[in-house]
Amino acid sequence: MADNGKRNALEARLETYRRFSGLFASAPIRLMSRVVSAMQSQGYADQATAIGDMDWRTVPVDDPEDPTLRDDWGRLLERSLAEMPTWLAQLGTNPMGYNLDSVGYPMLIDAWSALWRHQVGLEMENATGQTPEIFVFHGGNQALQACFLGISEAHRERAGSTTPATVLVPLPTFSCPLDQMALQGMRTWLLPPSHPGMDPGAADLDTIPEGTEIDGLYLMPITNPTGRTLPPEQLGAFLSAFLDRWPEAGIILDSVYVRLHPEHGTLLGWYREDPRFADRVIFVDSLSKTCGVTGLRAGAILTKAADFAGGITRYAQNVMAGPSNLMQAMSLALLAPYVTGNVDLQAQRLELQIRIGRHLRRRRRLIVGAAFERFGSLLDEEQPVLPDPVGFDWEGSMYAVLRLSDACLEASERYGVSPTVAFFLETGFAGVPLSGFCVNGNLNRHGLVVNGDEDRLKELQEESRRYVRLSFGLTPPPVARE
Repeated sequence: MADNGKRNALEARLETYRRFSGLFASAPIRLMSRVVSAMQSQGYADQATAIGDMDWRTVPVDDPEDPTLRDDWGRLLERSLAEMPTWLAQLGTNPMGYNLDSVGYPMLIDAWSALWRHQVGLEMENATGQTPEIFVFHGGNQALQACFLGISEAHRERAGSTTPATVLVPLPTFSCPLDQMALQGMRTWLLPPSHPGMDPGAADLDTIPEGTEIDGLYLMPITNPTGRTLPPEQLGAFLSAFLDRWPEAGIILDSVYVRLHPEHGTLLGWYREDPRFADRVIFVDSLSKTCGVTGLRAGAILTKAADFAGGITRYAQNVMAGPSNLMQAMSLALLAPYVTGNVDLQAQRLELQIRIGRHLRRRRRLIVGAAFERFGSLLDEEQPVLPDPVGFDWEGSMYAVLRLSDACLEASERYGVSPTVAFFLETGFAGVPLSGFCVNGNLNRHGLVVNGDEDRLKELQEESRRYVRLSFGLTPPPVARE
């Protein structure tokens, strides 16, 4: 009977996967998310936890390490929602109106400035008559788009419009920014890591031939797609070596997870050690992760790099790019302690975000541990990407990348699917293939990968097929149904 049950579950997973595979063939995250949701709706008690937004409703009520997290987080969101009409009344009568001249926008800028000053120790501000240093958008992805436009315009001003800007992208990286580069026609140099844990290092830059033109760098150094965080000294050395080669290039650092990290106060300390960083580095931030409000779409750029402010400013002034009154009101409600200057409440909010990060770490530890315990034969004995392949306990992140075994590769050939999908079919543990973060179909289709024929890149892309990226956010294992 047990074998029949396993076979039935496997067949149902395979049928569900094939039903959505055509629709989401170029979007592995959405594909596996839709498959998992369909499996859960059918009542299967799999640990199909893959894709979950950071939502307080998914926090178990009885989390033994933090039994009041759900209640405390819920009260913050409830209070913020209750306060929103008061903020909104000051901004305009139309909640969905766009009003960059409202009293709310400069207040929101000041709040984000205070947020970074208090939590990561960096000073950014919009001073009267000076180039803006803070821009607020509808979500981190829109902020990223503005960054790429800023780099593209700086390239045109420097080199003319006959060639597109080129962005250096250490792999693996998120698919969203790669798609944005492709949509904007930017060329990319995809940089394979030499470190077995797939962390970029200064030595990797030596593999790029002399004379290669690079206009920008995109990197997510804090809980990047593998779940790892670059140590500050390693990141600082990498960025310094990058500017030694390309002193006029811009550096985009996607830092939306910084406040969830237990060492958030020191992760950006390298920024003060080299005066060039202030002129080149562009930080991207978001409230979606640290407050668990993905649907709010609140993102920001913080930078002193005036060379890239022209394109960013023009994009921000586009009426549809400016944050709506509704978003401003909700963001101000969430950032109220930074508006009022209430130090005690600021410390309380920071502690809550650290607790969210701690909860992420616990959920990942439990689920990854269960994967190894129950399905060890499908996982390789060597796990170079996991910082702690024994206890699965490291800094807060919602990601973990596991190396699959030869047995799992054989199953993928048997089913005619990728190794990641084979792992899901065999176990119910859903994730996305790491290859989706090392290969981008849009860039390839338009011939935008400068080093697409490089052997090192091809080796990484082939090896990445062997890894599954679990991305379960705060979503707990589903409760078995009677």
